[in-house]
Amino acid sequence: MEYDFNIDKILLSCYVGKGMGMKIHRNRSGHGLAFHTSGIKTYIFDDSTKITVRPNEIIYLPKHSNYEVYAEVAGDCYAINFDISEEKSFAPFMIKIKNIVSVLAHFKTSQSVWEYKSRGYIMKCKAELYQIIYNIQQEYFSEYLSNAKLEIIKPGIEYIHKEYTKQHIDIEALSVMCGITPEYFRKIFRTYYGTSPVKYINELKISHAKELLASGMYSVTEVAFQSGYTDTSFFSREFKKNTGVTPKDYRI
Repeated sequence: MEYDFNIDKILLSCYVGKGMGMKIHRNRSGHGLAFHTSGIKTYIFDDSTKITVRPNEIIYLPKHSNYEVYAEVAGDCYAINFDISEEKSFAPFMIKIKNIVSVLAHFKTSQSVWEYKSRGYIMKCKAELYQIIYNIQQEYFSEYLSNAKLEIIKPGIEYIHKEYTKQHIDIEALSVMCGITPEYFRKIFRTYYGTSPVKYINELKISHAKELLASGMYSVTEVAFQSGYTDTSFFSREFKKNTGVTPKDYRI
């Protein structure tokens, strides 16, 4: 986690559904990160290292590694395979993600951009991977946050998840709910989630919009309003900034 990654090439960004994917892997062509969204899988490497991965956990798979995957409970994941500029060898590891919404959004955006391959998609995929690595490092090295401190902002977090599609959420109002200053609310929030409250809320909206667009049941305007945006043009700009494609293109 202390290594200063210099991404040389994106080899693949994909979604691996239940029952898909290879069981036996020999001499991986690149490094890999896999975010598991469901199921339980155990990875057994040729040096007898065994890593079990559950939902909301990321496993790092080293270049040139050999391993077998056993699905104890069928599940799916998003994966990015890549090369770095130096020939480095790292041990496989697993990390449980706290800021699930943000990290998963970066994996999904990378997969979507890779699939559509619009102009600049390689750079966008690299940008998403850098953001994922940054978030992992932030969580890995984050200062210890006691349960007592997390409880302080719990009313604000619950309110965000309940109301983010319905109205504008004011950080000052959230801090009042929690009985602390806005600055202290932001500090605790960033320490735990690795991002600001405003960015977290926006990522929730974009993630919700993706689900609505993927269903094919709503127009872009309907998706915008149901995701908490009052201006369709602003929604389209924010969506493209976050995903690399317009809402219309994402729905196709």
